[in-house]
Amino acid sequence: MKDPRELYELSGAPVYGAPALMALSGFMDAGQAAQLGAQHLIDTRPSRIIARFDVDQLVDHRSRRPLVTFDRDHYTDYQPMELVVRVVTDDAGKDFLLFTGPEPDYQWERFCAAVAILMGELGSTLMVQLHGIPWGAPHTRPVGVTAHSSDPSLIADHPSFHDRLQLPSSVEALLEIRLPEAHIRTVGFSVHVPHYLAGGEFPAGSVRLLDCAAHAAELSLAIPDLRSRADEYLREIDQLVAQNPENAEAISQMEAAYDQAVKGREIAAPEEPQAVDESQLPSGDDLAAEFEQFLKDSDKGDGKGKEGGFGLGR
Repeated sequence: MKDPRELYELSGAPVYGAPALMALSGFMDAGQAAQLGAQHLIDTRPSRIIARFDVDQLVDHRSRRPLVTFDRDHYTDYQPMELVVRVVTDDAGKDFLLFTGPEPDYQWERFCAAVAILMGELGSTLMVQLHGIPWGAPHTRPVGVTAHSSDPSLIADHPSFHDRLQLPSSVEALLEIRLPEAHIRTVGFSVHVPHYLAGGEFPAGSVRLLDCAAHAAELSLAIPDLRSRADEYLREIDQLVAQNPENAEAISQMEAAYDQAVKGREIAAPEEPQAVDESQLPSGDDLAAEFEQFLKDSDKGDGKGKEGGFGLGR
């Protein structure tokens, strides 16, 4: 393996001992929950970039092409992808690290080694990873989360929704395996995004993720604007569902199935948790298609739709 230190460059005054949050785009972020939450932190709090990773070595630009502007007869405003580490300050004045950018396509082991070395240089001993995953749950129920960690004490308050399964990996999953080898604790939160809303922004998922991250990393993260945005989004979805009896019936069936599954978990022995059986929940494909068509019609009419906060089908 080539020297992992060559994958990143530190700049500016570093901090020492700060916990780290990671919200990468790519393989796993339904509802853009992690990205939306990370961007909210960047937009609303003091922050500065202290490290940049070499995306030319890590990212396949042909699969995720950066944007460029064509202005009449020439190209301009090339927007390169960035995989960076910021120092962000919470509401109590405590600093934390925030990793954002595209999930690497190449050199996963080297990237994980680089993250471990970088965190070691900065004295950071905790990595909190944030994701969104599609879930067979209606938007009318509390937003759930699947927690996973190298340290069971970090997720003692979270129920288990799965037993043992194999699934396609991600660089975040590999980090959860490799970082503890460097004596860095890891904890991940995968928020449950209703599968019929997974294609756009789901701010309620972002709120849940940031609440979990704040608790795990002992941060003060008041996010009233994001909470208001999430509440408004859910109200708009409720109004949209109410306009179509078939949509309302589909949501009602999902609620009944979800409530039954939750009841089953509550009466099970603590050592034998029961996961929600998503196969018993109605498919959200037709509902999602109807939502998407509604947004297209709205864009032609009163200007709601994408600008109105739904963010579906983007």
